[in-house]
Amino acid sequence: MRHDPAVPVPIKAAFAACRRHFLAAALFSALVNILYLAPTIYMMQVYDRVVPTGGELTLFWITVIVGISIACLSALDMVRSRLMLRASLRLNRQLAAPILDRLLARAKGSGDPGAAQAMRDFDNFRGAVASPAAIALFDIPWTPLYFIVAFLIHPLLGMIILGGGVILLGLALLNERATRRSAADGHRAMALAYAGQEAMFDKAEIVRALGMRRAMVARQIADRRAGLEASAATQFVASRYSGLVKFARMFMQSLALGAGAYLAIHAEISVGAIIAASVLLARALQPIEQMVQAWPSVGQARQAKASVEALFRDTDDLVGERLILPAPEGYVELANVLLRTPDNSALILRGVSTWIIPGEVLGVIGPSGAGKTTLARIAAGAIPPDGGEVRIDDAQYSDWDGERLAAHIGYLPQDPTLLPGTIGDNISRFAAARGEHAADIDHKVTRAAISAGIHDMVLHLPGGYNARIGDGGLRLSGGQAQRVALARALYGDPKILILDEPNASLDSQGEEALGDAIAAAKAREAAIMIVTHRQAALRDADRLAVMKNGIIEHQGPREQVIEQLKQSAARAAANVVKMQRGKKP
Repeated sequence: MRHDPAVPVPIKAAFAACRRHFLAAALFSALVNILYLAPTIYMMQVYDRVVPTGGELTLFWITVIVGISIACLSALDMVRSRLMLRASLRLNRQLAAPILDRLLARAKGSGDPGAAQAMRDFDNFRGAVASPAAIALFDIPWTPLYFIVAFLIHPLLGMIILGGGVILLGLALLNERATRRSAADGHRAMALAYAGQEAMFDKAEIVRALGMRRAMVARQIADRRAGLEASAATQFVASRYSGLVKFARMFMQSLALGAGAYLAIHAEISVGAIIAASVLLARALQPIEQMVQAWPSVGQARQAKASVEALFRDTDDLVGERLILPAPEGYVELANVLLRTPDNSALILRGVSTWIIPGEVLGVIGPSGAGKTTLARIAAGAIPPDGGEVRIDDAQYSDWDGERLAAHIGYLPQDPTLLPGTIGDNISRFAAARGEHAADIDHKVTRAAISAGIHDMVLHLPGGYNARIGDGGLRLSGGQAQRVALARALYGDPKILILDEPNASLDSQGEEALGDAIAAAKAREAAIMIVTHRQAALRDADRLAVMKNGIIEHQGPREQVIEQLKQSAARAAANVVKMQRGKKP
């Protein structure tokens, strides 16, 4: 088989797994199209043999035969449809998990909003595989069979049916050419609209509380309008060609009847052949007409397939097999790290270099927008940098399998982001779905909860560790959610802890528990980075890094950096005084 670099290997493998389904469907299509000749032959026999001779017995037996033929045709057609449906389900088994995995592995997304809805696109494409349009594709190669039978009846009838096929095929190609660009534009625009809609619903509480509901609705309608206009343009063009195809098919069918009557008048064909010619033409052109009518959905399926293929090509380097490295000790180094904005118009981080080592706490401080959270995300492996290196025990993060590396990192993001499931599921990072033993999971979950100081809090919740959150379940307060997220970060005693504003929503009791958890992690030789605005979280910090405008301005032992900041503040205050005195008359 010729290697096609445009189609990712997993997608090729998935279609290869469905090859038997497609071959069987093709075989059944051959039988179905042969059996479609049965009614034509039946009509010729009725008009040419039964009616002139009055043969009732002949009529009975050919009726039985055509009935059996039609029953077999219907059964084969049903089996063919079931085969295509099973092929669609097998594609789901082969590709659904890799698509979801790659979507989660995507670093920062991309400028293509279609990639974010790759799963929806995949379902659209998978549905097209089992659609009538796909069945019509299997019937089109058998159209020449009807041309041959028509030529056997009379060359003129064969030429009429062949001409009708060429006309309809030409109209189908023109339809595809005319709708290709508008279909692609509509797909992109609707992808943007769906992405905005999902974000709007995700923040529905904020939208309502700030009185932005009608504004968001108006904005969403405007976003949808562009996609709907492009889709409507595609459908208008397609309906125009569909009308032309229907006219051509019906006219050619009538023409075949007229030509058959002319030939019958001149005794060149029988009366039964007149009806047969019309039926042959209708059957020969039916698959082409179906394809033209279904072309908008076919175009959407092609765009969906292209979106899925782009996702696979863009994420190959993120999900490839990696050498299994030994468990790290926890030495993390960030060297000359750069990160650009999504549109590449500016730098968020500009040559940042720092490190964390086992048994040491690095506190990262600075004004809002300095790049602290972005640095934490890179250190946690949540996103890769655009430049520079991030190493753990001298191995680059990219040398690790992402899932194995994450087991050694505890990350508490600024937004706790608990997922739908039980509290125990969230703390364990859904380890049960990875096949871990239940007893081991329970032990590590309670150990992490005790380390985070939330064991008693969880036990007093309705359902305890089995209490469901999200999707209509228990609603945790901001502080409770942050403490559960801290336990999740501590699950499995990771060697590296990255805590971003870990006390932002905590009360005094929560802050005390956080301090104890940090001290315990430090005692067991974990490497810890804390991003914070509040001094309470820095009581165990050994070093400080002060960030501003995407760079580290000061870095060193805690007391030394604090002294540098005091000196800078004193100089700034002295300059203000001088400026104020200079303004006096």
